Amino acid sequence: MKKKFAVVLLCVAMVLATLTGCGNSNTAATATATATATAAATTGGTLNTVEGFAYSTMDPHKDYTAWHDQKYGLTESLFRLTDDMKVEPWLAKSLDVKDNVATLTLNDGICFSNGTPLTADMVKRNLERLAENNKRFKYYKDFTMVAKDDKTLEITMAQIMPTLKNEMANPEVCMVDLDATTDFDKNIISTGPFVVDQFIPEGDFTLKRNDKYWGGTVNLDSVKFFSMRDAQSKLMAMQNGEIDAYDSLSATDIEIFKGDPAQYQLTIVPTQARTYIFMNPDKLPESVRKAILMVIDREAITAFMGGTLTPAYGVFSEEVAYGKAALPKMDAAKAKEIMEADGYKLNSNNVYEKNGVAIPAIGLSCYAARSIDSMAVLIQEQLGKFGIPSEVKLVEDPDGTYMTDKNYDICFYRMTTDKTADPMTFIDGVIRSGSYQDITGYGNEATDKEIETLRYTVDPAQRAELANKIVQDYFDASVFCPLVTYNRTTVLRTGVTNFSENNPYEFYAVNANTTAAQK
Repeated sequence: MKKKFAVVLLCVAMVLATLTGCGNSNTAATATATATATAAATTGGTLNTVEGFAYSTMDPHKDYTAWHDQKYGLTESLFRLTDDMKVEPWLAKSLDVKDNVATLTLNDGICFSNGTPLTADMVKRNLERLAENNKRFKYYKDFTMVAKDDKTLEITMAQIMPTLKNEMANPEVCMVDLDATTDFDKNIISTGPFVVDQFIPEGDFTLKRNDKYWGGTVNLDSVKFFSMRDAQSKLMAMQNGEIDAYDSLSATDIEIFKGDPAQYQLTIVPTQARTYIFMNPDKLPESVRKAILMVIDREAITAFMGGTLTPAYGVFSEEVAYGKAALPKMDAAKAKEIMEADGYKLNSNNVYEKNGVAIPAIGLSCYAARSIDSMAVLIQEQLGKFGIPSEVKLVEDPDGTYMTDKNYDICFYRMTTDKTADPMTFIDGVIRSGSYQDITGYGNEATDKEIETLRYTVDPAQRAELANKIVQDYFDASVFCPLVTYNRTTVLRTGVTNFSENNPYEFYAVNANTTAAQK
C-alpha cells in the first residue's frame, strides 16, 4: 500500500508540474538544474537565512549584484554550472556555434513571474543592457544579434568564441522583463522561482513564491534573507532558531555544528574562489621571490583556519584538464639553497644579508576581509622564521590602492579564478599584458599571442594544453603565488534541503526544490 500510495503522489506531482507556469513545463523542468527526480518531503513554509553583503540595488546587470539575485532564487542565467563544474541548459536549451555564428535556442515555456513569455528579442535586449551597464560584458556590443523568431537568437561574432556558452552561465547573463520592470533597484521582474516581497537597501530581503514559475512547483511559500555580517550574529541566530541555513561559516561555527549532527547538516565543498599574492619584480630580487615561494606553508595556514580553506598550488581545480599547472609545495631547504646560491647568508639576527646588507622588511599589503589579514600575519611569521623580515600593511580598499598604483612589495588579492568552467577568464584578466591584474609587469608579446590563440581554440584538449602552458610559464616567473581555495561551508537545520550546498560556486543557493526546517 505504501508503495502504491507513493506512486500516486508522484503522478499527481507530475501532473501539477505540467499545469504550473506559463507554458510547456516538461522540457523546462528537465532543463532546470534544480529539479530532481523525487518530490521534496515537505512543501510550503518559510526559509530564514542570511545575506552577508550589503547591496543598495538588486539590478542584476550592475557590478556583481546578480551573484546575490541568483542566490535568492530571483534570477536565472541562460546556462548554469553543475556541482561537478559542467555547463548545462537553464533558460536556454542550446547554443550551437558554427564558425563565427552562434544560434541560441530558448527552452519551451520560459516566462517571467508576471506571466509574460521570454522571447529571443527580450534576450537580445537584456544582453545589450548588460553590455551597457557592466564593463566585464562589454564584448556583447561587438556582436550582431538578430531574433530569428520568438525562441531563436542568432549571434554573429567577429571571430569564433568557443567560451560563449560558458560565459552565458555567468549569473549576470540573466533575463529581466525590461518592459514591465519599473524599478530596477528594488523590484525587478525576472524568471526565478521567487519574486520580491520586500527589499530594504543594504538590509533584509524577503521573497515570496513565484506562482507562475516556468520550471514547475515551488516548494517554499517564502524566503527571508536577514542582513548579518559578523560570524557571531549568524551563529547565535542559528542556535536560537531564528535562521535555518547559512554558508560561509567560521572555523568556530564548523566545530560547533559538527558536534550536533542530529540537529544540523554540515557540508564543506571547495569553491573556485582563491586568494593569491603578487610579488613586485622591481622591488624583490628573483632569488628572494623564488625562496618566498618555497617558504610559504599553505598547510599551516589552512590548518589555522579550521576547515574554511584548502591549500591551493594552482589557480584551477586539479581535477579539470586545464588545472595541471602548479607550484611546488613548501621546501625550506630548497629555499635556503636558492638564497645561498645568490650570495645571501644568515647574519647573527637570523636575517638574510648580501654583501653585508640585510634584507629590508618586505611590505605585505593586504585587506581585512575573507581572513586575508590573518593569512598575511601567518606568512609574516613564516618568512621571519626563515630569515626574511616583513611587515603587514593593511588597507581598506586594494582596488583603490596597490592594485591601481602598483606601489607594493607583496600584495594579496582574492578572486573566483574559474567562473565559467574554462580557464580564459583568469588568463585574460590576470596574465595578459595590460589586463587589470597585470600589476607585476609580466605581460609580454609572446604570451599575449598564446592567449589570443587560446581565445579562438575550439578543441577542449588543445585548449587545456595551451592553458596549462600559459599558466605554468606565469608561475615560473616567480611573480605570482596561489595560496588558498575557500571552502563553501554550509549548515542546514534538519528538514532544510536543496540549498545548493554541494555546488562549488557561491552564486547558487535557494531554488524551487528548497525546503524549510521542520517546525
